[in-house]
Amino acid sequence: MLARHVLLAAVAWTALLPLHAQNLKEGSPIYKVEINFRDGNEAGATTDRRYTLLAMESRRTVFKAGSKNPAVTETTQQQAGNAVASTQFTYLDVGVNIDCLLQAVGAKVAMQGSLDLSNITGETTPVTGVRNPVIRQTKLSVDAVVELGKPTVLASIDDPLTSRKLQVEATITKAN
Repeated sequence: MLARHVLLAAVAWTALLPLHAQNLKEGSPIYKVEINFRDGNEAGATTDRRYTLLAMESRRTVFKAGSKNPAVTETTQQQAGNAVASTQFTYLDVGVNIDCLLQAVGAKVAMQGSLDLSNITGETTPVTGVRNPVIRQTKLSVDAVVELGKPTVLASIDDPLTSRKLQVEATITKAN
């Protein structure tokens, strides 16, 4: 049954490709966007994470890498003779989420979007006995003009509460 649904989805997608291609501007620039996250307290101990994606001018580009993790949102129990418990979950996107829109501005590129880094750092168990995830998250809204081929620092974060340092750098080059 699942294979049938996958096949139907593939056929529907294939049918839509020519329509999608007609909606694209002829000769629209395509850019290679490299996002580098430098995380660490000392220059020798930094950890670089680099994500590269292709983005077409004036079209939203989304990159997601990570997992969906369950978090309990509600637990109910029926009291009338049945010991049936019902638990509802919501799923949290944890990992790296990059969303950007590019627009040429002369010899530079305007970049608008958001960057979201998150991970689960532990769990708490309140009085209810249900374990809840503790999520560390760094979000950045970007609205910057970047020179082609030149690494540009979008943000530099020194968090005094956690002693965490993070630098976000973007390099955009023309791919076509």
